[in-house]
Amino acid sequence: MQRKVDKLRWGIIGFGEAGSTLAAHIGQSLSEPIQVVDPLLNQLPLRDHLRRRLDRSVFEVVPDIATLVRGCDVVLSLVTPRLTSQAAQEAASAWNGSLYIDFNSVAPNEKRLMAARFPGSSYVDGSILGSIAGEGSAAPLALAGARAAEAHSCLSGVQLVASVVGAEVGAASALKMCRSIFMKGLECLFVETLLAADQFGVTQPVLSSIEETVTSYGLRPLSQMLVTTHAAHCGRRWEEMEGVTHMVEEIGITARMCQATRDFLEASFQSGVTNHFNHKVPDRIDEVIAYFRTYGNSKKQ
Repeated sequence: MQRKVDKLRWGIIGFGEAGSTLAAHIGQSLSEPIQVVDPLLNQLPLRDHLRRRLDRSVFEVVPDIATLVRGCDVVLSLVTPRLTSQAAQEAASAWNGSLYIDFNSVAPNEKRLMAARFPGSSYVDGSILGSIAGEGSAAPLALAGARAAEAHSCLSGVQLVASVVGAEVGAASALKMCRSIFMKGLECLFVETLLAADQFGVTQPVLSSIEETVTSYGLRPLSQMLVTTHAAHCGRRWEEMEGVTHMVEEIGITARMCQATRDFLEASFQSGVTNHFNHKVPDRIDEVIAYFRTYGNSKKQ
């Protein structure tokens, strides 16, 4: 792409929270309207929430994806996962060789299938790593694919926070989904933990205890401690979580996260990991991960 970033024509597919936020940001950065397309924008009268989003900035609403694609140099796709493939198909059928950056939350394999529909290397795998609701246009963006560096230059040129995480389509999506295992799991853990703590009137002490542990270690040392000691102590922890699960169920809470943790610990122990490491804590995380990749705690078992 030879044109300067401030001369590029931008388009956004999808006018939900993410699409409208990035469209408003890019439009303000360039001081010109951004083309947007969303079936709901073609329905009159507009719903109140859509009217409020349109009032945030100046947008040029186009009737369909093909029209938007033919008139833009950079297209961002920000639709729901259910509509991701359809949007890509419609864009690919009208493609003019520009950049298509797909920020939708779908699996890496699906991203690769969609990339194959576009000529050349026009398709760039993208993911939003933060929260648009909480961080707005400052949410970090990840990019992957043959033209990811070019996409990074375009996004940085309009003051968006982006990074290249791989040369192959699927890497950005994988990063997002692996991160979600932790973040969404942590969300559910907090809910279940605080439900139980509230029942016993110990919410603040529980939070203080957790905070003290996380703060004293830091994230990476904490992950090192938990994963390596898991290899040696998953059996004992399995027994402990049996008791925790019973306690939570006795106070009338469905112990979904407790049960999942108990089952995971049991599966680890039954895989033989403790014997493999001679009941000792291994030195490195990668030793534990390599063991489970080969022997245990997977769908292959």
